[in-house]
Amino acid sequence: MVDDNYQVIKPVEQFLRFKQLGGSAVGTIKTYAEKLKDFWKYLDIKVLNWQDFDLEEMAEFNHWYLTGGLLLDENFVSSNSENILVPRNESTVNLALTAVVQFYDFHVRRKTFDDKNLCVYSKFRREKQSGMFAGYRKKSPVKVRLVKNKEREKFPGCLTPDQVHTLIDACYQDRDKLILWLLADTGMRKGELLGLHWSDIDWNARTLKIVRRDNINHAYAKGRERELSLAGLMTNREFCKILSKYSDIDYPHDVVKNLGHDMVFVVLHKGSPSYGKPLEPQNLNKLLKRLHQKTDIDITRVYPHLFRHTFATHNIRKGREKGQDQEKTAKSVQRQLGHKSIATTLDIYEHSFDEAEMLNEMERVTEGK
Repeated sequence: MVDDNYQVIKPVEQFLRFKQLGGSAVGTIKTYAEKLKDFWKYLDIKVLNWQDFDLEEMAEFNHWYLTGGLLLDENFVSSNSENILVPRNESTVNLALTAVVQFYDFHVRRKTFDDKNLCVYSKFRREKQSGMFAGYRKKSPVKVRLVKNKEREKFPGCLTPDQVHTLIDACYQDRDKLILWLLADTGMRKGELLGLHWSDIDWNARTLKIVRRDNINHAYAKGRERELSLAGLMTNREFCKILSKYSDIDYPHDVVKNLGHDMVFVVLHKGSPSYGKPLEPQNLNKLLKRLHQKTDIDITRVYPHLFRHTFATHNIRKGREKGQDQEKTAKSVQRQLGHKSIATTLDIYEHSFDEAEMLNEMERVTEGK
């Protein structure tokens, strides 16, 4: 990585290389690189050596990043417009702080940075005890992270079934219809969908596998490897008809074979130099933006992850309608989405669980009248 003066930032390069060798996703490494480049801009503006950074500076960097270039005394660090950033939201700033903390943790392990500069240790933490020593006992000192912004909780929103069908109907190519069908009916992430290979699909079992691998289009599976059911989609005649046409007629098998891959979603424009190459993430983003403009559905923005939220929300509602308790429903959605922890599912979709419970309660009251 280079700074604004095109000088290699060796400490950051070492850290990013470590993350790469540790198996971090390309997208994660790219995000860390972007945040650390901004951090280095802050150091340059303050004329501060990275090894002299401390907790007081961390607090000021947090404020600078959050406000778009202001110091704690509300003065801009520099009058140079290039040094005045766009204000970030709390979650983005916390991501930058995480990148900085991990960067310094790496250099602490390499003994190229003094741990005392950034870390404060609590005198003790308490641990529950049982039996004759019931209560609490003191444990060893633990490292405490002092700088973090409280993030505003916000439900990500979702599409209605009618909106999903409106978007599908607006697609010009069958390939694009398949993409939307799969996003809405499986809850796959963008990288998982675009990283799909024909060999990942078992037509007899009506399943597809999410596999973590390096793909030539830089589409990567972020979560757990898992198996998703296509049983519901395969009973839909329209989906099966579109799938057959795409795989048997539209898909350029010979071209793809010569390119040496078997990825499912590829560029179909014969006049393009990318003909037969796998679709890239930006292709999908542009497709959804065009469809949103074309249909003018009543939603702020249409993006790939919105379909994932839609899938989760509708499955939560269906689970609660069937009388499943919240934990069972959450575990089912967690498994389908590939979340590592059920807490993640409950946190993101708390609004959906509350809404489903309220609707069930309203139905019980109505039936009781």
